[in-house]
Amino acid sequence: MAIKLLISGESNSGKTSLTKDLKDTLVISYDGKKYPFPVPHVLVPQFDSTAQLVTTINEKIVAYKDKFKVYPKTIVIDTVSKIFDTLLDACRTKHTGFKVYDALNADITAFTSYLQNTLIASDMNVIIISHAIWDQDTAKYNLVGKGDFGKRGSFLSEVDEAIFIETKNGKRVIHFKATKFPARTLTEGVPDSMPVEEFNLQEHMKLLSAGADAADEFAL
Repeated sequence: MAIKLLISGESNSGKTSLTKDLKDTLVISYDGKKYPFPVPHVLVPQFDSTAQLVTTINEKIVAYKDKFKVYPKTIVIDTVSKIFDTLLDACRTKHTGFKVYDALNADITAFTSYLQNTLIASDMNVIIISHAIWDQDTAKYNLVGKGDFGKRGSFLSEVDEAIFIETKNGKRVIHFKATKFPARTLTEGVPDSMPVEEFNLQEHMKLLSAGADAADEFAL
């Protein structure tokens, strides 16, 4: 059973660095920086709609298949925050007034539907990387989101598995379960938190997949 995992944290918290251990993976990199690890990846060019972005992703999945003779088992989206910023800018260029946000909501819905109904439905794991910011009023971290989707909690409202990277006193800690952070899990055997040095994303994905497969055996 395919897994949809959210990874979030503040800027420069090491979100992208977690992907260096992944196998059989295609990283869709759109974060304004060069992807630095020896993992198959594509630096997505500028786009102005979800349809254009999806076309690029699909083309690169096929290119991965042509090169490695199999489809990738995992697709990483790095980052949805930058993608949503670009979609908002594109909608502001094309529309005015309330039509901007109507178009943005439609684009975001199309993108989230693509992740679930195309990638997940094709048995590909999806790892979503998002920036998070501290909200002093609620004393919590919120994901960077746009439109109605952002108001609903962004991707945290659409995943069962989410980890958060906290940077504190010069150290990085990964949280799996917490009300203060956008972190949650339904998988047994996962600790509340651990130092980032002890974490391996590939092994974590295997653990999540095993738990999901065990639960899926009881589906009627």
